[in-house]
Amino acid sequence: MKDKARFKGGWGFFGAKGEMFPYTANCYACHQQHAAANTTFVQFYPTLLPAATRLKTLSPAYLADLARLAKK
Repeated sequence: MKDKARFKGGWGFFGAKGEMFPYTANCYACHQQHAAANTTFVQFYPTLLPAATRLKTLSPAYLADLARLAKK
């Protein structure tokens, strides 16, 4: 859930029962390091990735991941 006023870093991640994951959970770091746009994994959604690319909202971390993959 995105809410800059409510969550540290602007995002809160929740389990199926509505419990918020602690900020030390791996999901926070993974989303920051690998998500394509605004800590969301739009790269796995065929309609969202082109929009994020067009709007130039792709994260530097995601672009770095792409560059590393291209070198392989």
